Amino acid sequence: MNSVSHSLSISRRAVANRLASALAVTMQIPQGTALVYILGNGDESSNTAALASWVETKLSQLDFEDQQDPLTYLIAQLERELLSFQEGAV
Repeated sequence: MNSVSHSLSISRRAVANRLASALAVTMQIPQGTALVYILGNGDESSNTAALASWVETKLSQLDFEDQQDPLTYLIAQLERELLSFQEGAV
């Protein structure tokens, strides 16, 4: 991996971690591991880490630079996914 792609991946990961923390606060997601198997890859250590993995995936699926407000977009996506999971679990 060259230094440009390495710094880009670090930057994207840092952005994902910050957005995940903001999502956790905004949506009042408790500490714990309940979201690891719902949103994460299954090997994360916490809900926030699972959110960071989920955010990183979402960011890679869209043109992040074109998003005016990625947090608003991510909140809407997260609400949809959690509602869909909840409906499927009933």
